[in-house]
Amino acid sequence: MSITSRTHRLMNTLRNGALLPSGDGGAAQSLAARPMPRSPVLPAPAADLGLTAVALLLAVVNSYQNPRMGPAAPWANLLFAAVSALPLLARRRAPELVLAVGLLAKVLQVSPFVAPLAFYAQGAYRGPHSRRIVWASAGIGLVVLAPWDAAAWSSPRTVALWFAVNFVFSCLVPLLLGLYVGQRRAVVAGLVERAERAEREQRLVAEAAREEERRRIAGEMHDVVSHQVSLIVVHANVLSAVAHDPEVTGETAEIIQTAGRRALTELREMLGLLRNGPGSDAESDAAKGGAGDAAADPAVPAERRPAPGAAVDRISELADGSRTAGLPVTVSVEGAPQPLAEPVERAAHRVVQEALTNVHKHAPGATTRIHLAFDPRTVRLRVVNGPPERLAEPTADGEPLLPSGGHGLIGLTERVRLAGGTIESGPTGDGGFRIDAALPTGGRPAA
Repeated sequence: MSITSRTHRLMNTLRNGALLPSGDGGAAQSLAARPMPRSPVLPAPAADLGLTAVALLLAVVNSYQNPRMGPAAPWANLLFAAVSALPLLARRRAPELVLAVGLLAKVLQVSPFVAPLAFYAQGAYRGPHSRRIVWASAGIGLVVLAPWDAAAWSSPRTVALWFAVNFVFSCLVPLLLGLYVGQRRAVVAGLVERAERAEREQRLVAEAAREEERRRIAGEMHDVVSHQVSLIVVHANVLSAVAHDPEVTGETAEIIQTAGRRALTELREMLGLLRNGPGSDAESDAAKGGAGDAAADPAVPAERRPAPGAAVDRISELADGSRTAGLPVTVSVEGAPQPLAEPVERAAHRVVQEALTNVHKHAPGATTRIHLAFDPRTVRLRVVNGPPERLAEPTADGEPLLPSGGHGLIGLTERVRLAGGTIESGPTGDGGFRIDAALPTGGRPAA
């Protein structure tokens, strides 16, 4: 497998995220693996079963000690007392049914223990959803539990005692306690849901950051490696044809060495950029108004001010490298060269670099023209190549000499847009191809 084929496979692997570790140090995996803390309470079925057993035991003991309390014979009263506690098993799903049974057992004097538990269940499980039903049940309890004996109403003490015992302690207090517990449970559930939603959003943000970093590294590696390695492959392919001429062979080997050194230099620059991140000096200058402002600001040291013709020199070097590889390239400049912001200069360099690489791949030997036009606010780049002069040579195993991954123009478009510019590309009428880019000299990012 050729070097360029391995390079393109590496680019695709980076884009797919198979080799890149988590950008947040594994935070997303830890968030996904960390379980939410649970409240140290019994499960709902066990709590309902235990509460029902306690209420049943108290009702049976109370009926056994007072066999005449109830509408029937002692054994029937004992049975009614035991049965009245069983609906507590459904207190979460049907609190109204449990309340009806509890009020009936209270009125019939079968069991006084079910009604308070039923009012609590009404407030705890129905209260967070419908307060009207809860207070309506309190009103019903006030009416049902009221003394129906006219003589009882003649004594204020009897009425006050009934209100304190039968309504306040049996109905109102359990109901308010249930409302509090139900509301607290709803608040806790809302907080848990909010925390889970925040964790999901954090996972999405971390995943988006990793994806963006993968795309950034893949784009940088494609831009840096593809062009220089393509030149190395082209010159190495020429070596087999000029092996009989030691002088030409030495010149070609020297060109290959130069291209390799440039590739290593650009790789070091890329790695430094990735390590420094958005806080580097060049990007700080761009954030403060671009290289144009940095060049005009006397407070900026002279060694940090970009040279007006730096972009043109770098593009000329690219043209020279392609020209030595047998590609007829011409460079023309319109207007006075201006200092460019570091992201803009890098984007302009990558535009020409990618265009020349594509010419080597798809149109070997085609006449190529690079045109730069400077004005006070923008720099325009136009790279146009004619139809290929010869067919691309395959390797010994039948693969293309310079295979294409299909991601160059896509990454180039993203880079130009991040620098605040626009780019267009497409075929020309004579069978060639063109790339037109416009970049702001100040390097202010587009919104």
